Amino acid sequence: MSKPTQRSLAILLSHDMLSYITKTTDGISTSYSDVYDYSVDFTNLNKTEIEIEHELRSNLTLLQEYDHVHICFLSTTINVVPSHLSHKPFEDLLSLSDYSPIKLAIDCPLENVDASIVYNIHYPLKDILLSLPNLQNARLYHSGKFLIDYGLINSKNNEVYINLMHQKLEVCVLSNGEFIFYNLFETKTKEDFLFYILYTLNQLNISSNEVSLYAFGDVLTSPNYYETLKKYVRHISFNEDDKQLGQYFTLYKLFECESFQEH
Repeated sequence: MSKPTQRSLAILLSHDMLSYITKTTDGISTSYSDVYDYSVDFTNLNKTEIEIEHELRSNLTLLQEYDHVHICFLSTTINVVPSHLSHKPFEDLLSLSDYSPIKLAIDCPLENVDASIVYNIHYPLKDILLSLPNLQNARLYHSGKFLIDYGLINSKNNEVYINLMHQKLEVCVLSNGEFIFYNLFETKTKEDFLFYILYTLNQLNISSNEVSLYAFGDVLTSPNYYETLKKYVRHISFNEDDKQLGQYFTLYKLFECESFQEH
């Protein structure tokens, strides 16, 4: 008896952008849609969130029914918190990083580190997701989970993993295979992009001439960013051939979560 067809939806979401991809599994055959990107660039935060809300409520693909729905947040208000502190209110844990008062915070456990990423969700996004029947039971994640988990599986030495998505830069650093740093930065220019990478390495006393850097996301389609980076970092690697390890690394990684249960 053949297995029933299953459909999955993966969404990458922040207050000013969303991307999504769908997956269809029919027996042993799996196919993926093209990635859809939508972003807005308003200085007025309320106007930006209204546009994202309209897209979530009107995009016909997002309104369909799926067997699995995964939503990954690109929130820059984060803190990586050891598991022994996870009993504390998440809003208090975010305040440890000197963020202004947080109204809504949730956690995303890491797979290979005894810690979680605690992050903020904008209230308008929470209300929208709860109001859409096909999205309200989605599994929620922070994008950093996938970069950190991937790095820990593959890292042996001093390595940096970066992922650039819609001008949001993730930086994950491992020292001798041990996780030591993760953060997500807002960037506007390639100079911002370079600054955050080099500043992080300098703060951690890691030489940019010796570290191995692995790049994902929009870096692969932004030659100016790559050319700027390689002037300062000697060892850079990226995968142009495999979509699942390339520009849309995070979206594809979301589908791997279907093999285990998370909140």
